[in-house]
Amino acid sequence: MKKTTLFMVSLTLLFLVSCGSGGDSGGTSVGNKLKAPSANSIYFGAFPDFGGSEDVVSQARIEGFQNLVGKKIAWAYFSQNWYKGIVYPQAHIHAIHNSGSVPFVRLMPRSDEIQGHAERHFSLQNIINGNFDDALKTWAQAAIADNIPLLVDFAVEPNGDWFGWSGVLNGGAKTDGYGDPDYPDGPERYRDAYRHIIDLFRAEGAKHITWFFHFNYASYPSAAWNKPKNYYPGDNYIDWIGTSLYGAQTTSEEWTGLAFSTQLETYASDAKAVSSTKPMALLEFGVTDHHSEGSKSAWLDDAFMTILSNPYIDFDAISPWHENWENEDGTYSTLRLDSSHETLATYNKWIVNERFVSALRF
Repeated sequence: MKKTTLFMVSLTLLFLVSCGSGGDSGGTSVGNKLKAPSANSIYFGAFPDFGGSEDVVSQARIEGFQNLVGKKIAWAYFSQNWYKGIVYPQAHIHAIHNSGSVPFVRLMPRSDEIQGHAERHFSLQNIINGNFDDALKTWAQAAIADNIPLLVDFAVEPNGDWFGWSGVLNGGAKTDGYGDPDYPDGPERYRDAYRHIIDLFRAEGAKHITWFFHFNYASYPSAAWNKPKNYYPGDNYIDWIGTSLYGAQTTSEEWTGLAFSTQLETYASDAKAVSSTKPMALLEFGVTDHHSEGSKSAWLDDAFMTILSNPYIDFDAISPWHENWENEDGTYSTLRLDSSHETLATYNKWIVNERFVSALRF
């Protein structure tokens, strides 16, 4: 998600259930990967108001969100910001696990939350070079000792132009600065950095982590070198594919052309080109309320109708983004599901559908 904010009140929808208990694993974890849901079911997950930094995790916040929407979440999504240390977030993971949901960790290699500039310290190249190997190995060892099944993604939305790990900020379309002279440097650096992390975790014996590759549904810039498939670490590394798809996020952003169904059709070929075999999750979606050009409730109606029946993408999981924040110009982005009575009623109308399930299969 691209944000330019002064203050953020964050909350993401993700459906989670308890899967395994903590305990000594004897130096390696039991293989426990997330499977696709059965039949035509769709997992329901969330980011349940974990604050502007996306890491203020508590059982109370999870329970508050579930009470709001009237349904249990299968997983709870939160960010592990590396500027606070590359340290296994045990307290957050236990809070989610104890609530009956599965922890979903976003590894965010950033020195601050300011967007639009290249990351210097936790750069993709520094990850590839092994600068953080010791910390990452310790993270993996702590996760193995805890032995709680985890869902993990790394450096989300790399085909956008806002995060410091974006391809456009790490070599872009150039091919003479890193690696394969026939491969764009930006996507290649990202791919290799993610592979490096997974290789480290595997070498330590972590078998209970389901790895997600999370791209933005539309690429910025929309150029051949920046397509999501170029960032993909490969089917032998990744277990699930995930994406973000948003409508207008501010009241000044153009509404036209950003309907959920319109975007899903427009970029479907890019999404399907990533992998033909892995389950697909809609890890983030939403739209601001109180826009002069359109209705949030109508946007959500279109989104859910499309999710439940469309010829383009079969989603195996969804997690609407539930957050409000203040923008630099003093306006507010209101993506929370309770931004109005109408919006919440629309959401609740759809989420009771029996296809949206809370129980994960491992």
